[in-house]
Amino acid sequence: MKAFAIVSVLILLLTLVGVGSMYLSATIYVEASGVTTMEATARQEFFDSLAEQVRLDAVVGTTFGSVSELSGAEDYKFCIYTVHLKNNCRIPAEMVEMQISPRGSDVVQIGEAPLVTVNPGETAEVKAVLLTSMDMDAMREVTISYYMWGVPFTLKTMIQ
Repeated sequence: MKAFAIVSVLILLLTLVGVGSMYLSATIYVEASGVTTMEATARQEFFDSLAEQVRLDAVVGTTFGSVSELSGAEDYKFCIYTVHLKNNCRIPAEMVEMQISPRGSDVVQIGEAPLVTVNPGETAEVKAVLLTSMDMDAMREVTISYYMWGVPFTLKTMIQ
């Protein structure tokens, strides 16, 4: 009976050390790749569809402020934010998504980005698209959230 107790305690200690080391190393490294801007007039059909969604209050994505109607496409631009994520942990990072922190006259972060999984030792690219007014600069803080073993993690970085 004594031997069984000693073996059980050793197994418990090894399990605790293993889970603790996995939890402490459960990080993803973020490399902000930058932002690409494009005038909304370059994607006129897409802008018109988005303007209709805003008018109907049926936007697929996150709306900022209380904009109920958009003016012409010449007043807006699309900003595409890109980050590269490197998973150096032994477990996958699942349901990775990026949320842009809005500023001033930001209108909408366009939704329906595919769910990204970053497998151990691999790199993945995550993008987010923002519609903002033409006079706003593109520098924004972004929040990257992900799950490892069902535990949520968040990272913040600036992209300019």
